[in-house]
Amino acid sequence: MKYAPLLLLMFLTSFHPVETKVYICGPVGAKKYHYNENCRGLTACRHELTKVSVSRAQGYGLTLCGWED
Repeated sequence: MKYAPLLLLMFLTSFHPVETKVYICGPVGAKKYHYNENCRGLTACRHELTKVSVSRAQGYGLTLCGWED
């Protein structure tokens, strides 16, 4: 019983939420991010699709594709 608070603290501090991944067209030059790799907004993409986290895409200054909002 003495160790229950310690175990609870260890459990709560080791939890890392899974971050949603999105797709962007190429490593540079993209303006939008997409949840679906088959999004209509990616049909004109001539570069390789790059999978990144939402926070990283927003950090690049990208916004959600208009077809997906």
